[in-house]
Amino acid sequence: MHIKQLISFVTVARNKNMAQTALALNYSHSTIFGHLEALEKEYNTKLYYRTSHGIELTPKGRILLEYAKKFVELYDESCTALSEIKQTILRVGASESGDVCFMHEILRGYLETAPTVEIEYVKMTTDVSVSKLIAGTCDVAVICEFNFSPEDLYARYLGTLPLVFVTSPAYLKTLQDQGASFRPTLLGTMKMPVAVQMMDSVGLEFDACFSALSNIGDLDTIRQLLYFNRGVAMLPKMFVARDLEEGTLIQLPHMRQEPSLDAFMVTPSRHRIGPHTKGLIDLAFRWYNPNFLQSGNTLKPHIGM
Repeated sequence: MHIKQLISFVTVARNKNMAQTALALNYSHSTIFGHLEALEKEYNTKLYYRTSHGIELTPKGRILLEYAKKFVELYDESCTALSEIKQTILRVGASESGDVCFMHEILRGYLETAPTVEIEYVKMTTDVSVSKLIAGTCDVAVICEFNFSPEDLYARYLGTLPLVFVTSPAYLKTLQDQGASFRPTLLGTMKMPVAVQMMDSVGLEFDACFSALSNIGDLDTIRQLLYFNRGVAMLPKMFVARDLEEGTLIQLPHMRQEPSLDAFMVTPSRHRIGPHTKGLIDLAFRWYNPNFLQSGNTLKPHIGM
């Protein structure tokens, strides 16, 4: 039995998908399958089975999972205890909101202080970010989510990212002309269950406000659609602050409630944080108010934005 096999097993258990696990670990699909097959031979038992929803663990697989997590954590701690962490590349990921709201500015500032550090930066979904963090192929990810509760990761709460319902002035007039019975489509980067939960959290009923959800997946694209009078969107307040100030977009006057996302700096563990990773995390907290962890304040744009 090897630690790589256990890491593959833990990652498959979380993803429920071998292909996604292979992507996260930078292995081939056959390698992941081989790792699981080796563990089944080692323990002489069936550890998983396939369903229409993906990979599911057997009862004995679930027992092994708890031990595997402990093995991986102990391995992680032992590496920290026995060697000085040397980091040649800083691998960073960010969810859509984290990417466009503040990650570009943080990276720009970090490179001014550490111009020789090689950085790999990828915008990716939260699921992919979590998989890569667990797999150890990402050093830190900036994740902005509603009710985010990561497993087997170390998440540092950065702050709250308020969202606002916005549209163009011309489309707002269209809404007012149509009357209260007209329900527009909501543009957003989230799936329907998440949108419903977020609106519920501020006392709004999705079906009473909107006819459907259009999951665009890219905030810049949503903003362009709004400019061309194509609907209503729920967007980070930071992202549209200048538009609201200039009047190119307007907050819906009858929907002043502000649902929110929590922003986290997430690393694979508390123990193994390289010097470049620490430098980036320190910069993020320094720029976005050093009192976040104590105050719980909402995020404010860095002065350079």
